Amino acid sequence: MIILALDALDKNMVERFNCKNLMQLEYGETDISNFKLERTVALWASFLTGKNMENKIPIKGQWEFKLKESETLFNFFNSYKAIDVPAFSFKKNHGLERKLLKDYFKDECDVEEYDKVVWKHHEENKNVFLENLNNFKCLMCYFNLADAIGHLSFGVLDKMKMVYNELDAIAKIARKGNRFILIISDHGMKAVGRFGDHSKYGFYSCNQKLNLKKPKITDFFNLIKRMR
Repeated sequence: MIILALDALDKNMVERFNCKNLMQLEYGETDISNFKLERTVALWASFLTGKNMENKIPIKGQWEFKLKESETLFNFFNSYKAIDVPAFSFKKNHGLERKLLKDYFKDECDVEEYDKVVWKHHEENKNVFLENLNNFKCLMCYFNLADAIGHLSFGVLDKMKMVYNELDAIAKIARKGNRFILIISDHGMKAVGRFGDHSKYGFYSCNQKLNLKKPKITDFFNLIKRMR
């Protein structure tokens, strides 16, 4: 099983840029309206546990929150690798991205400097993902490219097309072979001028027909248990 966790992947953008590999056989929106805020850590923790974890994760210090393996869907597998997954194996280097994002709004950093760091971290995760593509019963890799670039450039369509084409290319590689492939986002994005803000829905797709109708992000826990 391969799980591509694509932060802020937006269904409208997937369709706009005709990303066939991200669409797969079945795709659609997820419903996260039962969350008060569209917080990355809380949403991914909820995906991993099958429970709404919003009230268990304080806003202050949320990036340090970490689940135990026994609490997560990884407990279903006798071998797995979780690459940079929020609330489980998240890398500290993303702190630099958050700092530069704040610096941008204080006129202490430009978009080019910020984007360069985001792309560097993306390439690092991509390399680890490709190295481990066939090594585990479950491989989950988190890519925050659409979210991180989107926050400052969601309204810049040429740039977002490059981002979505990159993620579509990763999905194309992942889909080679006879494996269950789930692509999932925590939330989507909506434009605020050139910037982007989190939306009240996410995205999912699968290379098998699931016949889901706007599922909640917590619904995938039991689905993965059945499909493992």
